[in-house]
Amino acid sequence: MPPFLAGREAQQRAVLNRLDAIQAGNGLEDDLVFCGPRGNGKTAMLLWIRAEAQARCIRAVIVSAGRVMAEQDLVAKLAERRRWIDRLGWILWMGLQRSSPADQTQTLEEALGKQVRKAPLALLIDEAHILDVRVGLSLLSTVQELRGQGAPLLMVLAGTPGLPERLDATQATFWERSEALPFERLQARDAGDAIRVPFEAAERRIGSEALGRAIAESHGYPYFLQIWGKSLWGAEDFARAAVTSDDIRRAGREFAVRRDRFYGLRYDELKRMGLVGVAVALADAYSSKPQLHGSEIDDVLETALRRAGRPSDTESVAEALSRLVSVGYLWNPGVGLGDRYVGGIPSLMDFVRESARPD
Repeated sequence: MPPFLAGREAQQRAVLNRLDAIQAGNGLEDDLVFCGPRGNGKTAMLLWIRAEAQARCIRAVIVSAGRVMAEQDLVAKLAERRRWIDRLGWILWMGLQRSSPADQTQTLEEALGKQVRKAPLALLIDEAHILDVRVGLSLLSTVQELRGQGAPLLMVLAGTPGLPERLDATQATFWERSEALPFERLQARDAGDAIRVPFEAAERRIGSEALGRAIAESHGYPYFLQIWGKSLWGAEDFARAAVTSDDIRRAGREFAVRRDRFYGLRYDELKRMGLVGVAVALADAYSSKPQLHGSEIDDVLETALRRAGRPSDTESVAEALSRLVSVGYLWNPGVGLGDRYVGGIPSLMDFVRESARPD
């Protein structure tokens, strides 16, 4: 959880309005869907929601979709039984049953209904883009039914740009009525606040040189801002009241190492998918434009695939685009509300172009 969540005022307002509603015992009309490439602060937002909910005496449960392989996994999480089951597992050999038959067969509808009858609930699903389709259908249907009964229940689904496609796969089309909020890179002012505000709160000075470099080299990417902030903070030298030039140089070196390691992993992903050539072509296209429309993207992809001797039909182009979006190389920040694509991180495209260049 960052010390200051900058640039997410719209998302925070949407959350607080809903928390206030369920705190008053009212039902909601829709869920919230947070969608954006990895590293843009979605998990941090879920932690912030949990803290805000708990401050209102609302129970908040964060569930990672990767740990929910079956409906009963979610039921167990809601019942908060896993922790003590694990601790008492050693007594099973004595023939003791860890739960009653009724508990073992409890459905998601029963478990969730039981929770919201007791008190308002905020159910926060992280990594929702990998949510099991069958579990997802059961969850969405159950929440929809409880919402129809006026239950004080807020559900937030957070995931990468592949989330809408995963939710579509559940065939629960009513999810589209949820309020979808994008998680983009931060504007320069917000990026600066992400670092400046915590320093000022600790009565430490951070000059324009350090702040300007962090803003420029992070490209407003929250994960990179976190790296810069931690490096500039210099916990071992916290007694010093100001950031020095030595601090900036040290932080810059540390940032470059971690950035290049991160970019190396993204480049390896593109290699495994056979999309390095396509990614380079897109990097060239974006070098003269900050954004491209879907038709322009299709033209670039079709040409790059054909030059590589690969299938370049409409289906192949669509698959390549889907994969590039899934790894955050491209992104449509409109979450289905427009045909505008931006580069995930501009400097990543530069890295891919340089890495693919023959020695």
